[in-house]
Amino acid sequence: MKLKNILGIVIVTAGMLAVTSCTDYDDYNKVPTDVNASAERTLWENISQNSSLSDFANIIKYVGFDDELQQSHFYTVWAPLNGTYDAQSLLNQDKETVLYRFVKSHIAEYNHNVSGGVDERIHALNDKSFSFIGSGEYTYADVSVNQLNLPSVNGVIHTLKGAAAFLPNIYEYIYQAEDADSLQDYFKHYEQVYLDEANSVVGPTVNGKQTYIDSVMITTNLLYRTLGASLAHEDSSYTMLIPTNEAWVKSYERIKPYFNYITTTIAQDMDAATSTTNIPSTTVSIDNVYQADSLTKRAIVNNLVFNNNSFYNRWVENPSEVYTDTLLSTTQSKLSNPREVLDQTINKVKMSNGYSRIVDSLAMHSWESWAPSLSFSPIRYGVSWTGTNHNIILNILNSSESEKETISYLWVEPSSTYSKPELDVKLPNVLSTTYNIYCVIVPPYDQEFVSTSEFRPNQLDFDLSYCDANGKLATTLSGSGRTAVHLASKLENDPTRIDTMFVGTFTFPVAYRGLGEKIYPNLKITTDFNVFDRTAMEQYTRDLRIASIILRPVEQDEYEATKEN
Repeated sequence: MKLKNILGIVIVTAGMLAVTSCTDYDDYNKVPTDVNASAERTLWENISQNSSLSDFANIIKYVGFDDELQQSHFYTVWAPLNGTYDAQSLLNQDKETVLYRFVKSHIAEYNHNVSGGVDERIHALNDKSFSFIGSGEYTYADVSVNQLNLPSVNGVIHTLKGAAAFLPNIYEYIYQAEDADSLQDYFKHYEQVYLDEANSVVGPTVNGKQTYIDSVMITTNLLYRTLGASLAHEDSSYTMLIPTNEAWVKSYERIKPYFNYITTTIAQDMDAATSTTNIPSTTVSIDNVYQADSLTKRAIVNNLVFNNNSFYNRWVENPSEVYTDTLLSTTQSKLSNPREVLDQTINKVKMSNGYSRIVDSLAMHSWESWAPSLSFSPIRYGVSWTGTNHNIILNILNSSESEKETISYLWVEPSSTYSKPELDVKLPNVLSTTYNIYCVIVPPYDQEFVSTSEFRPNQLDFDLSYCDANGKLATTLSGSGRTAVHLASKLENDPTRIDTMFVGTFTFPVAYRGLGEKIYPNLKITTDFNVFDRTAMEQYTRDLRIASIILRPVEQDEYEATKEN
């Protein structure tokens, strides 16, 4: 049945008159002499009756989209001419694939009629975005336009000197990439497919259940939220590193030792403690093999995606942008060796929403990816004994005395003349690796009037409670009269400045990340001397002013030391 739309005919015809009367463009802009007849036919009639578009017509008929192009729905079609692409190969492929990858790449909703210059991003029916640009000469998806603005009663046709190349988005390409089965299996595990009821055609109710004549299914992935990136979103621009199977295995073997879990992990329960000597213990039991495997794989993928529109990353795919010495992943991790990370690329592939880079190695620094430096504020993580707590926030001049810095710390004030405060600091999410432990101590800035005699140093001992590899509660031995194991004793700070003191090096036998709020190692801070030692009492302060406990991976300190030298 021939469709009539008088208003549509008038609008399109008027647009055509404007083009022909106001310009002297070359053949790219010339319209056929039977423009009026064309405007009275449907898109399908104009395509099927055009001998130079017979291949395109056969493909549309093959995939069953011809009927849609005869309806009143308004479309713009970019039709490739015969002989400019391999039509026969398309006719030999699966219908659904050809419909999605080819036909719908050349059709978009609404009227994209051209009058003068154009610079559009066309959202095609398959949700792919293609550039439609030009002034005098035009291209669609980087393919030259042959003729513009061929009117139809239900749309407009532009002919092309070739076919638009179908580019998968990054999410689609993950499953197409060769030698990337490990990554594919991981993403597939989190994939979800659900019915889009709003856009599905409702059928009859059968046995109390709603059926659908035409079901529209939506595919999404839980990792989108985890990674902070919708990898199937066509209007985004990402760069994603896709590790080969070999790169995946190497990374897995490198990372897994950081996530050494045991079946049952024990810890001191500081929240249930009634005194420094009466601290009950608590345990948690897990599937340690699953936990280690899960977090190791999560660590591998955590920093694979970068937003090309981020200030830090624009130079990656646009050489004209200013180079930065940092890559910012979509999980907000800052990688300080961008050249090294990107130099592992063995194949770079253009996507519809950015680029995929096949890499044979992941070169991120461990401390910038899966094993970061950890900082614990006693204000949040501290439990004190025989003292009064004061939460202090100070604005002080930095070392250059040009601007102020804010520092917060816990001041534990002795409760009596002959008491020694003790402070326990919880250390959650520690991994099974080696850390250098630091304690940041603050001088008595909190007192408005302080005599020089008040600026006395601390003399401190540090004991670490942790779970050993056998699931037993263990404690390092440091302090007066005991043999130190890794952690030092009698540490004295410089009372004239905020002093970051090196406490010691310790390797945690088991990992704690993901075990909950009650399972953690615990660092106890005590004054070393006896309160009846008059000489020590005059020389040292008993007040504890602790800003933070810092755990820095040893490999980070070693790397930064080599950079400084």
